[in-house]
Amino acid sequence: MDYDQNRHVSIHSACEGILTEMLVQPGNQVTRGQVVARISSPEVGQSRSEVQSRLASLQLAMNEQKRNSEICSGVEELVALIRAGESPEHLIAGFATEALGDYGRTLIEAYTRRRSAIAIANGSREAADVGAIAGRIQTEREREMQTAEASLASLMDQALFDVNQKCKQSTAAAEAAQRDVEIALQQLNALLGPAASEVTQVSFRQVNNDTLSSVDLVSPIDGTVEERLLTATERVSVGEPIFTIADTSRLWAEADIRQSDWNAITVAVGQRVTITVPAISNVRLDGEVIVVGRRVNLVTGAAPLVASIIASDPRLRPGMFIRMTVPTDKPRDVIAVPTQAVVVHENQPFVFVAESDTEFRRVDVVTGEQQNEMTEITSGLSVGDQVVVEGVFKLKSEILLAGEEE
Repeated sequence: MDYDQNRHVSIHSACEGILTEMLVQPGNQVTRGQVVARISSPEVGQSRSEVQSRLASLQLAMNEQKRNSEICSGVEELVALIRAGESPEHLIAGFATEALGDYGRTLIEAYTRRRSAIAIANGSREAADVGAIAGRIQTEREREMQTAEASLASLMDQALFDVNQKCKQSTAAAEAAQRDVEIALQQLNALLGPAASEVTQVSFRQVNNDTLSSVDLVSPIDGTVEERLLTATERVSVGEPIFTIADTSRLWAEADIRQSDWNAITVAVGQRVTITVPAISNVRLDGEVIVVGRRVNLVTGAAPLVASIIASDPRLRPGMFIRMTVPTDKPRDVIAVPTQAVVVHENQPFVFVAESDTEFRRVDVVTGEQQNEMTEITSGLSVGDQVVVEGVFKLKSEILLAGEEE
């Protein structure tokens, strides 16, 4: 009998350090995710510090991305309102130019100049037509209006291009910073190993500087602490085992099937078998075959057969000797009697057959296979014979005594 290897784990240290706390003892029940020990590791502290640095860089990049995104949205909205012809007073009242940086102030000033140039040019156009003002002056005013319009259009196009480029660049920088954080976390988790709780970006924010070097080792399964291999204050190296934890609610029953028996045995994964434990009387366990060996051991000449059993009896222990009964190839009807009914004298097995309530007859028999406390009788008995089970040794003594007197 052995541990179920799917429910039996050895907790190893994935990093070098000092065992600072051993939180469980052999025999303690533990649950999945429960902290069983703590290690102080400078290497882990350095890796966590790197994650902290990457997270700080990510926060700065995200702040910059947010600011540029707000500026981009604000500039796009401002340009749309300028093109719609909103008044400068409305634009100044509706936008905090500080939030848009230099773009807001520059665009509103250019928009104001263009509106002023248009108003001046349009206002003097009729006077120029009737000769009230010189044509040269009107031409100059028309040129100033066109220049103001071209300047505003150029400034708007450049502003839109600039803010969109900065927005894309800051987004790319934030994504790169996020990847750096993920890489740092992967390196940290690889250093911590599977026996430690996985560190995520959210859970890491709960770590303070006092616990940067501390590593919590957790149980990956529900079970019992079977073995503790180290004590607190000892130094541990990478890969060194610290605890063995097992769920013994299920165990494996392992048997060797010799080559000579394979032709008589029909067995496959999923079949039911019966297991008995000689050290524990009156225990019969039902098992399910989970492994049928594909290779014969050259030393024993046998192939392994493994069945999974529910360890309902608390006396069951890994390492106990077991007997396994497996189905045969062709079931057959036989005459069988309880094994205790068969007695042997001078190498001759026999049973007592009841002739009446007070008369018994010795019948020599030939025995066959034995299993489940029953013995096959291949010769000597017929179906329906009443065989004595209780008191057979007393009857044997009486017959032997009578034989000596004769």
